[in-house]
Amino acid sequence: MSRVSLLVCAATGPELAGLLPDFAPPLTADAKSGSAAAAQSGGNSAAAAPTDWPEMQLWPVRLKAVSALCCITGIGPINAALAMGHVLSRAEAEGTPVSAVLNAGLAGAFDLEVRPLLSHCLVREEIWPEYGLHDGQSVTAGAFGFPQWQPPQGEAVRDRLTLSGVEALAPFGGKCAKDALSDCRSLTVAGVSASFARAADLRSRYQADLENMEGFAVAYACARQGIPCVEVRSVSNKVGPRAREEKDFPGALRALAQVLPALNLI
Repeated sequence: MSRVSLLVCAATGPELAGLLPDFAPPLTADAKSGSAAAAQSGGNSAAAAPTDWPEMQLWPVRLKAVSALCCITGIGPINAALAMGHVLSRAEAEGTPVSAVLNAGLAGAFDLEVRPLLSHCLVREEIWPEYGLHDGQSVTAGAFGFPQWQPPQGEAVRDRLTLSGVEALAPFGGKCAKDALSDCRSLTVAGVSASFARAADLRSRYQADLENMEGFAVAYACARQGIPCVEVRSVSNKVGPRAREEKDFPGALRALAQVLPALNLI
């Protein structure tokens, strides 16, 4: 009989390591061989640094109440979509089908007074602002004749997806204290905003709070499989050009260590 699993995913090794401070991927056969050779020669046999952890692999991890799975998707919407298709299929084939996904990582905030650096946000809607009809100035999803997906029931999916709340993690012991996470709307881009004009246009057009590079793709893969997707982001920078004091990537990575405890998962 198959047992269902929670999948914890992040875009990069450092983000996954931030979420799971005590986790390290099992050594591959090649890595074990290299480690043994290093030990015999008196060299170091330290595990690979998070920056070297492979993408699109599926690893077991122990949480407070359950065993779960984790993976690194890679950066950007294409990598994220490819990774999710691969790991969801693999989990199914191995008898541990995924029944909920927690996607966590860093994101930029359009307004740091509203979403301060190192704060944690629960994404309730993901937007892909690059799908639709481009008139030379902007993209309008509704003007394009083809949705991305028409579910058997419900509205067609074009450029927006509603995500699940923390209640989707309840079967795995997940819960969250009130106000531990602030609800927000995020948009996913393949090209990170690097100009004031681009940042202002996206914020105004979509009333978005955050900008990330994988959220819509992960949520979309989950939606196509009927799997709840919960997304939490640690604010690492201001969207667009920013001064030194408007970014803290190392601090945001460290702040990810607070996410799973806040969700009662570790």
